[in-house]
Amino acid sequence: MSDMPKRDTTGKCEGECKDQVTEMKEDHQKKIEREGMEGSTAETPSVEGAKSRDNAPGDLGGHV
Repeated sequence: MSDMPKRDTTGKCEGECKDQVTEMKEDHQKKIEREGMEGSTAETPSVEGAKSRDNAPGDLGGHV
């Protein structure tokens, strides 16, 4: 246990300390922003059976 880095036991960093999780999140967000969201707002066809929740489960057949 004496070999354990101090940042793991005290939270204080000595030398090179990187927050890899935050760096990955920021890189991922930048990638998402670069690619854009062009196709995601396209309309999808309406599904007739999904307009109402009044029907009992399985009324169209199949397993419940």
